[in-house]
Amino acid sequence: MEWSQHGQFRLSWQGEVLIAHYSGAWNDVAVRNLHRDARALWQQHGGQGWGMLSDLRDWDGATPEALTLWWFFFEDAVQHGMRAVTDILPSHFHEAMVKELAERAGRLATYCHHREIQPGLDWLAAQGLRTA
Repeated sequence: MEWSQHGQFRLSWQGEVLIAHYSGAWNDVAVRNLHRDARALWQQHGGQGWGMLSDLRDWDGATPEALTLWWFFFEDAVQHGMRAVTDILPSHFHEAMVKELAERAGRLATYCHHREIQPGLDWLAAQGLRTA
């Protein structure tokens, strides 16, 4: 039996930055669909260096299985040219939910988090990425 997706995402390019807006409470189906859709966008981008801004302001969390699959998504993104990433984490609670993943992410790509989008875009621009 195929489970339904719980949680939503929107993906779009802004210059060399893939904007990923997450909302709701995520299950593993949401992450699989995110990975599929994002991979198609990476391929369109041509594999050149790029960054990602993950907007988690409307995200309610994820199951442990979803977080495990998200890590595979992140590793694949790095293998396909992602070199810098910032998470928009609106609260200490959000920071705590992704703490372990954020620490691991920082070992594969340049990483930081912010509370608002514009400082995140500014930081990505400082990493040499076109953000407009």
